[in-house]
Amino acid sequence: MQGKIFLPPEIRRDVPRIILSGGEELLLEQHGGLFSYDSKCIRIRTGAGLLTVEGEKLVIEYFGVQDLMIRGKIHALRMDESIK
Repeated sequence: MQGKIFLPPEIRRDVPRIILSGGEELLLEQHGGLFSYDSKCIRIRTGAGLLTVEGEKLVIEYFGVQDLMIRGKIHALRMDESIK
């Protein structure tokens, strides 16, 4: 592979990295902004599509330029690639 550089997906700017810890904490890196937010459903834009986090008592604990932290009882994650 001369002339090409391999970059892992988590380093590419358009690929989100999601770390789910124990079903109660989610760290999302490389987000593109908040789409909608309430205590049962948080939707976030990413380069891969619209990420939906469903659960109970969801709160955005931290919201930075590139990453965010969600806490609460997380039941489901869904990525809709048709919405970016």
